[in-house]
Amino acid sequence: MAYQGSGLSCCVLILGGLYGLLRACGLVPFPVFPSPWDDMFWTLGKGVMALLLAAAGHCVLLSLAACSTGLRRALAGVTAILGEIPSLCLVGLFCMVMTPFWDVVAVGCFSLLVRSVHATLKAETGIPSSFLKTARALRLGRWQGFWRLHIPFAFPELVRSVLRDLPDFWLRILGGELVLALFLSHTPSGLGGALLSALKTGGELSACGVLLLMLVPVLLVQHGLIGPLRGYGRHYAVCDQMQTQRLEERSVSWKRRCLLGGAGTMLTMILSWGFWGIPGPLGALVVAVCLVGGVWGWLGGLLLGAPVQVQKRIRKACLVVALFPVFMVWLGLSVPVPLNVMPALAVMGITGWAFLREADVAGRQFIVMGHHLRLPLWSFWKDVRLPLLCPPLLQAAVVALPFFWDNVYLAALLERKTLHLRILQAHAYSVQGILLCLMTLMAVSVRWGICIPLQERMAHRYRI
Repeated sequence: MAYQGSGLSCCVLILGGLYGLLRACGLVPFPVFPSPWDDMFWTLGKGVMALLLAAAGHCVLLSLAACSTGLRRALAGVTAILGEIPSLCLVGLFCMVMTPFWDVVAVGCFSLLVRSVHATLKAETGIPSSFLKTARALRLGRWQGFWRLHIPFAFPELVRSVLRDLPDFWLRILGGELVLALFLSHTPSGLGGALLSALKTGGELSACGVLLLMLVPVLLVQHGLIGPLRGYGRHYAVCDQMQTQRLEERSVSWKRRCLLGGAGTMLTMILSWGFWGIPGPLGALVVAVCLVGGVWGWLGGLLLGAPVQVQKRIRKACLVVALFPVFMVWLGLSVPVPLNVMPALAVMGITGWAFLREADVAGRQFIVMGHHLRLPLWSFWKDVRLPLLCPPLLQAAVVALPFFWDNVYLAALLERKTLHLRILQAHAYSVQGILLCLMTLMAVSVRWGICIPLQERMAHRYRI
């Protein structure tokens, strides 16, 4: 049965991926397409290969995790750390050992693989104990119990993990091509390189054509693969509903974690001052908090009382906006927006999608009750909308952070005052490793030291 997907889209994906792979291997058994279309198939081939490698790696790692509980815990910890790495920082390092085609494929595959594996392993903690006792009573082995019990409960979270990573996945593919085109010459780089070539020749019309072609691989993957994946995920919705009740209180001192996270963030800012200058990533982070928080704090508060169907439509629109290559539009059309504002605009869509997904539908009754009681506007927001708004908004910020850091790195590459592009052009791999460690430390500090403790605190304080 097809779930909102299309066999035609899958066929085009397979043929396009094969064409891109053959071109990457230097095998051309048929005439080459003209320039923009050939670049599109290069990009499509990279995207398809990255998805296939991520799926194969996912199966291999989960098969290893099925062998023992200790290995599962170790794999969950390792993938949690690796998932925080801003993947675009790896482009220059992978280029040391890979061809440009496989460099982009590896960058696109890496984060999708580790984040999906971590989501799958993390979801098994929500399995009800009665199911585990039944599995032991039926004498299921470790392998059978993992694949017949753990995976069905983890599948909805796996689907959500893939959906959350899709905007960042396409940024890694297209942005990786752009980065390679910036510091490697005479490289067939796909649509990212084609956009840069169009801008150098001064053809704004051709740049618009390249931007439109960027949507073709995104829509094909969305229609041919993601639609069926979401359809299969609905088979396990009952498992998802049963495990949500296990996600309750977590430990300790959120204030101490916030202090440590703030100290780690400031220390990283000081250490990375030579790479960015002032204000650096701190300026982009402050702009994102003010802009994204202000927009979705106001708009999200208004949407909390909207009908469910309206929320679903807006959520789908936010996902479309998130998949749109905002940074490429800024670069191709010369949009008069400051560069440090672009990361905030890029994560606006994924933040709205995650917020509307995490928002409690049951809270609508409190909005209706507030309207019936005719509460004053200030009291309505302070006592009703704000308690319903804060936990899902902070959770949405946690979801958007990996996408945000890749956008920050791409903005730094395009900023003339920074050293990022010159480091890539000089092939200074040791310096690239230091920059990678600094950005990872910054991402870990902000996520685990600030956003997650605040989200847990708000969820506990405003629990209804």
